[in-house]
Amino acid sequence: MKKNLWFSLLSLVILSAVVLSACAPAAPAEEAPVVEEAAEEEVVVEEEPEAEVLEFALIVKATDSGFWQQAIAGGEAFGADNDNVNVTIYGPASEADVDEQLSILETVILNEPDAIIIASNAGEGAFAALKDAGEKGIVVMTIDTAILSDDVTTFLATDNVLGGALAAEAMVFELGEAGIPLSGKVAIVAAVAGVQTIVDRDGGFIDKMAEIAPDIEVLEPVYVNNEIELALTETEQIITREGDALIGIYPDNNHTGDGVGRAIKQAGLKDSVVVVAYDDDQEELDFLVEGVIDALIIQDPYNMGYAGCEYAVKAVAGEDVPSFVDTGVVVTRAEDLK
Repeated sequence: MKKNLWFSLLSLVILSAVVLSACAPAAPAEEAPVVEEAAEEEVVVEEEPEAEVLEFALIVKATDSGFWQQAIAGGEAFGADNDNVNVTIYGPASEADVDEQLSILETVILNEPDAIIIASNAGEGAFAALKDAGEKGIVVMTIDTAILSDDVTTFLATDNVLGGALAAEAMVFELGEAGIPLSGKVAIVAAVAGVQTIVDRDGGFIDKMAEIAPDIEVLEPVYVNNEIELALTETEQIITREGDALIGIYPDNNHTGDGVGRAIKQAGLKDSVVVVAYDDDQEELDFLVEGVIDALIIQDPYNMGYAGCEYAVKAVAGEDVPSFVDTGVVVTRAEDLK
């Protein structure tokens, strides 16, 4: 009996322990550490800003001239070589159209390009327009012909005084080659009165002739308004008026060269009157080959157009640029073309 009682108590204790164990709360499981994934960085590709396109206006003296067509070609070539520069061409039909060129200049300034490259035939008449351009912050470069204005940044041209002196030296040389004594008369058939380019190249010629051939009388320039036909008729009158005393003629640009060449050829005087002309349009070159013109003083208008734009880019960028750039001039004879 005692044995059964002990067994019963032992069973009760064991049962109570099992029940208490079952009812006890379970120990919390240890949480695994949370690993945060790094967010992928967004790669932002910055686009390079498009280069600003500069607007340049190239204004020539005349679109009817082979000389100015070369300057135009130079400006257009610079635009083709530089995607960030747009070169627009302007100009009157004739160098005598001064008022039309001034009107073109004023209209261009209203459009406010970054730079104007101009061969002006207006001289002081362009001062007011260029002052307006300067006030608008437009860079102004002049080519071929100087305008003495503080609003002009750089002047790119032939040294025309030097060119005139080279023409005088060529005249004296060719007279010697032809066996013509250095005495007699030499005429100047000039393009347009009052234009500094013409003043310089005629002055250089006159001064050099006085120095190296003082016994030759250089006649006063005859102006022909840059017209070939007028240059022809004026030369015919000079030939008639001066007769055998006329030993040479100096036409100071391409249109006067064409007109003088025609008159000399028609009169059959290529062996007795020496012609030294400025520039090199196709008719002048043909006359040079034929011996009607003895020598040409050749400029580089292509370089004027190209370098004018080149220096304008530098000036727009704030770089220092020279006030004068010599674009070059050479004496050319028929044998130089071979």
